Amino acid sequence: SFDLYPEWNESEGGFMNNNERLVDDNTTVSIPDNEKKSPVERPKAEKQKKSSITIRELTIIGLLAGITIALGLSGYGIIPLGPLNVTTLHVPTLIGAIVEGPKVGGFVGFIFGCYSLWQNITAPNILSPLFINPIISVLPRVLFPILAYLVYLVLWKVPQGPRIIVTAFMGTIFHTIMVMGLIFLLYADMFALKMNLSPDQVLGSILFLSATHGIPEAVFAAVIVTPVAMALRKVLRKDKPKKTNGEDVTVTEAKVREAELAETTTVETKEASVGEENLTK
Repeated sequence: SFDLYPEWNESEGGFMNNNERLVDDNTTVSIPDNEKKSPVERPKAEKQKKSSITIRELTIIGLLAGITIALGLSGYGIIPLGPLNVTTLHVPTLIGAIVEGPKVGGFVGFIFGCYSLWQNITAPNILSPLFINPIISVLPRVLFPILAYLVYLVLWKVPQGPRIIVTAFMGTIFHTIMVMGLIFLLYADMFALKMNLSPDQVLGSILFLSATHGIPEAVFAAVIVTPVAMALRKVLRKDKPKKTNGEDVTVTEAKVREAELAETTTVETKEASVGEENLTK
């Protein structure tokens, strides 16, 4: 193998270096950089060129987006309650953010927002004219999973169960605040007109609706998201090992790296042995 051992070049009367190889007319040419890497180094180089989104992330996005649409079409995702709709469509978005991070959560939230926009166009209620604007119906659904993931990161010292409960609850609260806050900022007059309110009553009405709709949604999300997210993180091995027999996490990680290095060394030794056998033959 020219990657490991020099070969004899009869025309030149000497050994070729590791950057050259013979061609048909017995002359030497330089080896391309990608061929210089050993079989062990090539997979490492390929990992460095990994795309911005993985196949697993795409799969989870597709799965959670499908669940979001199924909830919406079945009637369990958007439940009319007074002038607003109580939604459970934010649950898959929160699961995606907690399990795979803000990128997956944002993609699923975008699907959630697009479905909400379509729902308000095809099955309008009294406040649907406000939600036809994507700034109200789509933008908050993309942003709230990112904020939820930041809450999850901040609570890194908290045990996993309570950590996910607080993340799901606060993520839903962020969602409600952004949607209702944007309605107040952009459509306060239209909101007052649709609800037959005076301008002085708009803020109080929005706060009342936020509490009566947002808190039940937050509690529901905390109850549903927590067991699902914990199970998925366990299956996907997303959580690093905690303290074991008095060892802290850094020691455990160091042992894992040491085992991986030993495995790599073993592979290289076997390849060297094969190279020696080929050279002997």
